[in-house]
Amino acid sequence: MEKFAARQVIECLRSGVPSRSLSSIFSYGREAACERVGRELERVYSSGGVLPLVIKGNFGNGKTHFLNIIAQKAEKMNFAVSFISLSKETPFDKLDRLYRRAAAGLYLPGGSQPGFAPLLEMLPTRGDQADEMLNYAARNLHPKIEVVLKNYLDGSGDAYNQHILASDMAGDFIPNAQLKSIHRLNFGKALSLTPFKIKENSFDYFRFLSRLIRAAGFAGWVILFDEFEQLMYLGITARANAYLNAARFMAPSFGMTATYTVFSASSNLWSELIWKQKNSDYDIVPQKLAAKNRQHDIPTVREVFSSFLKENLFLDTLSAFDIRRMLQAVRDHHALAYDWQAPEDIGPATVSLPADRPLRTVIRTLVEWLDLQYLYGDKPEIETVMPRELLPGDFPDNENETKNED
Repeated sequence: MEKFAARQVIECLRSGVPSRSLSSIFSYGREAACERVGRELERVYSSGGVLPLVIKGNFGNGKTHFLNIIAQKAEKMNFAVSFISLSKETPFDKLDRLYRRAAAGLYLPGGSQPGFAPLLEMLPTRGDQADEMLNYAARNLHPKIEVVLKNYLDGSGDAYNQHILASDMAGDFIPNAQLKSIHRLNFGKALSLTPFKIKENSFDYFRFLSRLIRAAGFAGWVILFDEFEQLMYLGITARANAYLNAARFMAPSFGMTATYTVFSASSNLWSELIWKQKNSDYDIVPQKLAAKNRQHDIPTVREVFSSFLKENLFLDTLSAFDIRRMLQAVRDHHALAYDWQAPEDIGPATVSLPADRPLRTVIRTLVEWLDLQYLYGDKPEIETVMPRELLPGDFPDNENETKNED
């Protein structure tokens, strides 16, 4: 089993794809950052409040890898974790898409597969937990969420309708008309329901899920947003909405429960967009909001910019000592994975690389070098031979022999 696990590690390193399985092995040089995260997770657990963290770093310096380190640490501390990579399909200005990805990518402590269903299955149809969630939804959230949850818990148990209701709580929102139909079927009476507006009411589902996680007995919820620099590809209005969405995760006043939200972004988000010398978002986003008669949103956006300054953690390039320790660990895993005596001196593997190469490139170069050493040794003897050209009428010797026999 150790050999198989080591091969998984090497395959992840060879492909350059960050993995949760790597986080507990290759955390060299990030000890102080890990201690900070641990302290902040303890604060979230003890207070039941919210805390943000903004991770900045240059390309290839291990931001995504550090998010996986946080995920591993949070799981050990009994937190549920959602990992969301932002993209054109999942932009930060669309809360409904963010929630769908957060629910689909939800890992519970000890679980091997992500998903919302295991958490919902922990909620009994009767008891204090169910009553607490129904009361919370009734008091604090859009009325639709309480109706969905009540029909799921107390309905007839029809398998198809249960699936529809569970899917709604996982982000596949059902129309009010369909919900009214299910409610009439379950309880025999009509339902009057306020219209659900995706843009205005989607965040209530985040609040609902954060409360549900806590009610299920977990320490809280860790939400990891990777590739936050995708904001650079949005228009001004979309960026303004994205900053306002960020505020919902950063400020306690928006009603999240026991939530630690981490935003990971390349350093050029700040230098090329938020605080560049001319036409920075710090100036033009408030102007855009004022032009749309949304002056009331400007202080919130300013507070988000301030949080980007105060709550940040810069991942600098690792020291030569830490890089050497990491590369030695890669060598040891390669030796274990393929059961061979890897060279003690791995300096020749990376000596020709420029000093400013991303760490990801250095590690992949070492893995390829170790592969060649494992296959061919120190001085591989490789011979190239041109294939023989067969002209019309030529036959291989064995075919001539066959003809002679005939």
